[in-house]
Amino acid sequence: MLDAPGRAGGREARGRSAPGQGRDGKPKKGRQEDRPVRRARSVAGTSGMKTQRRDGMAIIVDKYKLAYLPVPKIACTSLKEVFYRIENDHDFVPAVRNSGMFHIHHFYPTPPFRTVPRWRMKEHYRFCVVRDPIKRLLSCYSNRVRHHRELAARHLSAEAVAAGAIADPDLETFVERLEVYRKHSGQILHHSDPQVVFLGPDVGYFSRVFQMNELDQLTAELRERTGLALELPHSQSGGPKLSPGDLSVAARDKLLRFYRADYDAYSFS
Repeated sequence: MLDAPGRAGGREARGRSAPGQGRDGKPKKGRQEDRPVRRARSVAGTSGMKTQRRDGMAIIVDKYKLAYLPVPKIACTSLKEVFYRIENDHDFVPAVRNSGMFHIHHFYPTPPFRTVPRWRMKEHYRFCVVRDPIKRLLSCYSNRVRHHRELAARHLSAEAVAAGAIADPDLETFVERLEVYRKHSGQILHHSDPQVVFLGPDVGYFSRVFQMNELDQLTAELRERTGLALELPHSQSGGPKLSPGDLSVAARDKLLRFYRADYDAYSFS
């Protein structure tokens, strides 16, 4: 386990309420409670242009009173596929829609916590999975940069290059220029955002917070609550295996500062 700044738990989640919600997360009068909360948000795309990202809701299964808040690079692809099976009684199969692939992340988006309709989940078993932030960032680099090559030259705009983005960066360069890559790549931005963006800062909001090494326990919990024979697939495994020891001291210290809010809010094993 990495040495990390101390945790300060027990705080209430703060921040701007989602559209249609009051400060307590309940719907304002006149809004249908079962309507997904959506708001277009501008983020920097890989071309350097602004693209629209739709905010959605958490994965909520009323039949079993389950609510899962996903976080990128923390088994969320695998867990979304499990929830698809829970809701539809068959495995998800990617398909072509309008000449483009329709993936599980189109079916179940990963919304920021500020847009989550909390009134929909107040009686549910609410859970999430957390991961040491530095290990998660290493997974982002391994899978999105090395395997999917999101930062190949063809994805970098002239503006990104002028700002200092280097194509296919090594790990040290990636961390050193993380802010540049986050500004000019929507994929890197999404997969490296702090966990509190997706979960909020209040660990007490959740019925249970699972660690990345507790996925077997999570699968068993879902089996017990649904009565279904569920298996957790390993859906995003591409890329080299990296460890915190592959980082320089300077890079590690920078990431500890960058993910300070995560370390303050949650414990990691």
